[in-house]
Amino acid sequence: MELKTVGKSITKFDAFEKVTGEAVYIADVEFPNVLHIKVVRSSVAHGRIKTVFTEDAYKTEGVRGIITGEKIDFLAGICIYDQPPLAKDRVRYIGEPVAAVVADTIAAAEKAARLVRVDYEELPHVEDPVDAAGEKAPLIHEELGSYFHLPGFNPEPGTNIFHHYHLEKGDTEKGFKNSDVIIERTYTFPHIAHAQIEPHGAIAKWSKGKELHIYSSTQGPFIVRGALSRMFNIPNNLVRVTVPYLGGGFGGKSDLTIEPLTAYAAKFFPGRWLRLILTREEMFFGSLIGRGTHSHIKMGFTRNGKLVAADVKVHLAGGAYGDYSINIVTGTGHNATGPYEIENVNIDSFGVYTNTPLVGACRGYGHPEAHWMTERTMDIAARELKTDPVKLRLKNILKPGSENNLGQIIRKSNGDLEGAIRRAVKEIQLDKREEPDNPRFAAGKSIAALMKSPVMSTNAGSSVIIRANRDGTFHLLASHVDMGQGSVTALSQIAAETLGVPVEKIHHNRGVDTEFTPYEWQTVASSTTWKAGSAVKKAAISVLERFKAIASEVFKTTPDKLTASNERIWYGRNSISFADLAEGYVFPDGHAIAGPVIGTGSIVPQGLTYPDRKTGRGELAAEWTFGCQAAEIELDKKTGRIRVKKFVTVLDAGKIINPVMARGQVEGAVVQGIGAALNETLIYSDKGRVRNSNLTDYKIPTPEDTPDEIVTVFLETPQPGGPFGARPLAEHGIVSVAPAIANALRDATGMDFYDLPLNQDRILKALYGKGEEK
Repeated sequence: MELKTVGKSITKFDAFEKVTGEAVYIADVEFPNVLHIKVVRSSVAHGRIKTVFTEDAYKTEGVRGIITGEKIDFLAGICIYDQPPLAKDRVRYIGEPVAAVVADTIAAAEKAARLVRVDYEELPHVEDPVDAAGEKAPLIHEELGSYFHLPGFNPEPGTNIFHHYHLEKGDTEKGFKNSDVIIERTYTFPHIAHAQIEPHGAIAKWSKGKELHIYSSTQGPFIVRGALSRMFNIPNNLVRVTVPYLGGGFGGKSDLTIEPLTAYAAKFFPGRWLRLILTREEMFFGSLIGRGTHSHIKMGFTRNGKLVAADVKVHLAGGAYGDYSINIVTGTGHNATGPYEIENVNIDSFGVYTNTPLVGACRGYGHPEAHWMTERTMDIAARELKTDPVKLRLKNILKPGSENNLGQIIRKSNGDLEGAIRRAVKEIQLDKREEPDNPRFAAGKSIAALMKSPVMSTNAGSSVIIRANRDGTFHLLASHVDMGQGSVTALSQIAAETLGVPVEKIHHNRGVDTEFTPYEWQTVASSTTWKAGSAVKKAAISVLERFKAIASEVFKTTPDKLTASNERIWYGRNSISFADLAEGYVFPDGHAIAGPVIGTGSIVPQGLTYPDRKTGRGELAAEWTFGCQAAEIELDKKTGRIRVKKFVTVLDAGKIINPVMARGQVEGAVVQGIGAALNETLIYSDKGRVRNSNLTDYKIPTPEDTPDEIVTVFLETPQPGGPFGARPLAEHGIVSVAPAIANALRDATGMDFYDLPLNQDRILKALYGKGEEK
């Protein structure tokens, strides 16, 4: 079928508003007589609150109130309810909200907040997840056993482990006995910041004492609505969540963050809007951070290179509260051994409370952590086996007929991983060596395979409404959040292609409002084009079916005898335009039939289940995207600086809806991954304070850090059930960036690295200090 709109590089619909400043973000939302919140945060990593002194703060002109948490009688959460919006009697990390100062101006609120004093009884704190999981670690949540949690999660009361995901397949003991070569290594991936261009914000008001309206820069407006409804014991239909334009999310604005605190503070001032916009510094500890894993992997191979056994233990430093990272624990476990078929597998993934800021979704959602250890270990194994690392991967990859760790059978339609690996090898010219002329520099190349599946709720639904207009145009209403990825444009293309109209005739809502736009689980898991796009296609088909039903009355025939093309419904040579059917049909004598045409589409991933309680297996992934990444680097041995000369990403992402936007997504993910691989890490003091909570000391990539050449190649094996065969791709470009670069660094230096980031200090120490990193 020849496609007219899908597959075309259409400019983002919202580009003009963004570059001209017309787009309204959370900080642009203003109301008369708004009150401002400044949060007083804990200065100790772990301790009991003895007294909060507010007398001096109340003397500040313009202060309307200072709210503390001692009377809070509920806990916030989605999967596990473990966090009060303000610390009640205990603080668990430096930066935890202890009080909220409310004032007429932000200046007054800030001044008063500096005058609030808190007396603490300090308690021992722990930051390392392995230490925190140990028997001697200080308990961060003594009440863990009493917390409500959803099915499928396994907290271990009496410990700091808020979720233990266990997966087993086959017999690993037997597998290792049959192994000729066993590789065992430990890897770390530090805490990193999302560094979205827009800090998080929320503005809330209670009306009539029981209706809550909150503006938020959230990726999950309906998740926020449901959580606030439960917290305050009011019906869903009395909670309204409005999302304006979003200036970047990367997972850090999903689930719940600052909304419970803002809504709780607003409850003390009914009829007034209360506004909380985080500062750049607060974004490093006042919202969510990412990653933070300590991983141990053991792999067993036969002499001919068959991977027969794997044992993995992952400890995720989830921060002081676990609700935000609990699903990352499971997702990391699902994907801990990468895109390989292994007969015998044992995986234990632990989410561990630590006295650090809260870990949440971060682009890749457990997959970069998993691939960092797996793809590094595959390269090490190739050397031990004295075989080519590409051949070793090709021998063991998941392919049609393979059974993955979850017990699901891979089909050809899931994608061409072998083709992706071979194409990446070709694009990076892995067999060609060009040594630098200057001996100060060393060059290396390598690859890292990848796979990603969406980690989502079993009922992660999407719904869409399409409204026909009397001039032949259409309104598309959906509640996914476009935070720069271009989903407004992509979904409009899907609607236009299905309806057979120019894409300019589709108008998609820009913001989201739970009062008016239909339900969407949340905008995470790279699932919008694939999942919400399928709902769009269903809605467009329902519009066409409605058009045909009306036209069949006019032509006195049945709908199955009618066709749709050129923006008309046809019966033989006779036709009626979409415009004439949009509001029902009016006959020449004036009488009308039907009524305004509205199409709806809903979808939920089919067949997903909770993990089996014993094996951790089941129908746990709705689809996969396979791919391969490759890096060519040059190392300055004097400064320890790595320059990525060329980076290649090959993804089998099914039908590409908009090629230029898809490439932008992948290239942005690659650059973000390079930042995490080479420079990014949150640095803690010995007291547990984040020391580099600014963009001067926290090094995100600049144009100088981007590769000289970025190559993105899409293979397009159609995804059954995906709109026009599309599957997810937004996060995938970040998944194997770090191991691709580290493998290339090994190629350049002969040295293996197991800890990120691969910054200049680490490399110089390895080159001239201790030798090979351990």
